[in-house]
Amino acid sequence: MSIAAPDRRTEALAQVREEFSCLMGAERRLRGRDQHRKTDDGLTIVQVRALFALDRNEAATAGEIAETARLSPASVTAMLDELERDGIVTRVRSDADRRQVLVLLTDEGRAVLKKRRRLWLKRWETALADVPERDLEAAAEVLRRIAGLLDEL
Repeated sequence: MSIAAPDRRTEALAQVREEFSCLMGAERRLRGRDQHRKTDDGLTIVQVRALFALDRNEAATAGEIAETARLSPASVTAMLDELERDGIVTRVRSDADRRQVLVLLTDEGRAVLKKRRRLWLKRWETALADVPERDLEAAAEVLRRIAGLLDEL
Protein backbone atom coordinates (compact mmCIF):
# COMPACT_ATOMS: atom_id res chain seq x y z
CA MET A 1 0.00 0.00 0.00
CA SER A 2 1.50 3.31 -1.04
CA ILE A 3 1.00 6.60 0.69
CA ALA A 4 -0.46 9.20 -1.64
CA ALA A 5 1.58 12.36 -2.15
CA PRO A 6 -0.07 15.44 -0.68
CA ASP A 7 -2.08 17.38 -3.21
CA ARG A 8 -0.80 20.68 -4.58
CA ARG A 9 -3.19 22.73 -2.43
CA THR A 10 -1.94 21.11 0.77
CA GLU A 11 1.63 21.81 -0.31
CA ALA A 12 0.79 25.41 -1.21
CA LEU A 13 -0.89 25.98 2.17
CA ALA A 14 2.15 24.52 3.91
CA GLN A 15 4.38 26.92 1.93
CA VAL A 16 2.21 29.90 2.91
CA ARG A 17 2.40 28.89 6.60
CA GLU A 18 6.18 28.47 6.37
CA GLU A 19 6.71 31.81 4.61
CA PHE A 20 4.37 33.54 7.06
CA SER A 21 6.45 32.14 9.90
CA CYS A 22 9.58 33.48 8.20
CA LEU A 23 7.90 36.88 7.76
CA MET A 24 6.97 37.03 11.44
CA GLY A 25 10.54 36.12 12.39
CA ALA A 26 11.94 38.84 10.13
CA GLU A 27 9.55 41.37 11.69
CA ARG A 28 10.64 40.35 15.22
CA ARG A 29 14.29 40.66 14.23
CA LEU A 30 13.62 44.09 12.73
CA ARG A 31 11.92 45.25 15.91
CA GLY A 32 14.76 43.98 18.09
CA ARG A 33 17.49 45.32 15.86
CA ASP A 34 16.01 48.72 15.22
CA GLN A 35 14.30 49.54 18.49
CA HIS A 36 17.13 51.87 19.52
CA ARG A 37 19.12 52.26 16.31
CA LYS A 38 18.60 55.65 14.72
CA THR A 39 18.41 56.11 10.96
CA ASP A 40 19.76 59.01 8.94
CA ASP A 41 16.77 61.15 9.95
CA GLY A 42 17.35 60.36 13.63
CA LEU A 43 14.30 58.12 14.05
CA THR A 44 14.04 54.47 15.02
CA ILE A 45 11.86 52.08 13.03
CA VAL A 46 9.48 51.91 16.00
CA GLN A 47 9.17 55.71 16.03
CA VAL A 48 8.47 55.71 12.30
CA ARG A 49 5.71 53.12 12.81
CA ALA A 50 4.14 55.35 15.45
CA LEU A 51 4.36 58.37 13.14
CA PHE A 52 2.77 56.45 10.26
CA ALA A 53 -0.03 55.48 12.66
CA LEU A 54 -0.43 59.13 13.70
CA ASP A 55 -0.41 60.27 10.08
CA ARG A 56 -3.60 58.29 9.42
CA ASN A 57 -5.46 60.79 11.62
CA GLU A 58 -5.16 64.52 12.12
CA ALA A 59 -4.70 63.87 15.82
CA ALA A 60 -4.68 60.80 18.05
CA THR A 61 -4.18 59.81 21.64
CA ALA A 62 -1.13 57.84 22.71
CA GLY A 63 -3.38 54.81 23.17
CA GLU A 64 -4.76 55.10 19.65
CA ILE A 65 -1.25 55.38 18.24
CA ALA A 66 -0.17 52.32 20.23
CA GLU A 67 -3.14 50.30 18.98
CA THR A 68 -2.74 51.30 15.33
CA ALA A 69 1.05 50.79 15.33
CA ARG A 70 0.75 47.61 17.44
CA LEU A 71 3.04 48.97 20.14
CA SER A 72 2.75 48.92 23.90
CA PRO A 73 1.11 52.04 25.36
CA ALA A 74 3.97 52.51 27.84
CA SER A 75 6.59 52.53 25.09
CA VAL A 76 4.53 54.98 23.03
CA THR A 77 4.32 57.47 25.90
CA ALA A 78 8.10 57.48 26.36
CA MET A 79 8.60 57.65 22.60
CA LEU A 80 6.27 60.64 22.32
CA ASP A 81 8.35 62.45 24.94
CA GLU A 82 11.40 62.09 22.66
CA LEU A 83 9.52 63.01 19.50
CA GLU A 84 8.04 66.08 21.14
CA ARG A 85 11.47 67.13 22.43
CA ASP A 86 12.83 66.78 18.88
CA GLY A 87 10.00 68.87 17.38
CA ILE A 88 8.41 65.99 15.44
CA VAL A 89 5.10 65.96 17.34
CA THR A 90 3.24 68.23 19.68
CA ARG A 91 0.64 67.41 22.33
CA VAL A 92 -2.47 69.44 23.05
CA ARG A 93 -5.52 69.05 25.25
CA SER A 94 -8.66 68.04 23.41
CA ASP A 95 -11.28 70.78 23.08
CA ALA A 96 -14.01 68.15 23.35
CA ASP A 97 -12.61 66.43 26.45
CA ARG A 98 -10.01 68.35 28.45
CA ARG A 99 -8.86 65.11 30.12
CA GLN A 100 -7.69 63.78 26.77
CA VAL A 101 -4.28 64.66 25.32
CA LEU A 102 -4.00 64.57 21.53
CA VAL A 103 -0.79 64.10 19.58
CA LEU A 104 -0.26 65.99 16.30
CA LEU A 105 2.52 65.97 13.75
CA THR A 106 4.42 69.24 13.46
CA ASP A 107 5.42 70.65 10.07
CA GLU A 108 8.87 69.16 10.64
CA GLY A 109 7.28 65.83 11.53
CA ARG A 110 5.21 65.82 8.34
CA ALA A 111 8.33 66.60 6.27
CA VAL A 112 10.32 63.78 7.91
CA LEU A 113 7.44 61.36 7.42
CA LYS A 114 6.97 62.37 3.77
CA LYS A 115 10.65 61.68 3.09
CA ARG A 116 10.48 58.38 4.96
CA ARG A 117 7.36 57.32 3.03
CA ARG A 118 9.03 58.12 -0.30
CA LEU A 119 12.07 56.00 0.59
CA TRP A 120 9.91 53.13 1.87
CA LEU A 121 7.69 53.11 -1.22
CA LYS A 122 10.75 53.11 -3.47
CA ARG A 123 12.10 50.03 -1.64
CA TRP A 124 8.76 48.23 -2.04
CA GLU A 125 8.53 49.12 -5.72
CA THR A 126 12.10 47.97 -6.38
CA ALA A 127 11.71 44.71 -4.44
CA LEU A 128 8.43 43.81 -6.14
CA ALA A 129 9.01 45.32 -9.61
CA ASP A 130 8.94 41.98 -11.42
CA VAL A 131 5.90 40.56 -9.62
CA PRO A 132 2.78 40.62 -11.84
CA GLU A 133 -0.17 42.74 -10.68
CA ARG A 134 -2.44 39.68 -10.35
CA ASP A 135 0.09 38.06 -8.00
CA LEU A 136 0.27 41.22 -5.89
CA GLU A 137 -3.52 41.32 -5.66
CA ALA A 138 -3.59 37.64 -4.66
CA ALA A 139 -0.88 38.22 -2.05
CA ALA A 140 -2.84 41.15 -0.58
CA GLU A 141 -5.96 38.98 -0.31
CA VAL A 142 -4.03 36.15 1.35
CA LEU A 143 -2.46 38.58 3.84
CA ARG A 144 -5.91 40.07 4.64
CA ARG A 145 -7.23 36.60 5.38
CA ILE A 146 -4.22 35.71 7.55
CA ALA A 147 -4.66 38.98 9.49
CA GLY A 148 -8.31 38.06 10.03
CA LEU A 149 -7.31 34.60 11.19
CA LEU A 150 -4.89 36.10 13.72
CA ASP A 151 -7.51 38.56 14.95
CA GLU A 152 -9.81 35.60 15.69
CA LEU A 153 -7.29 33.97 18.05
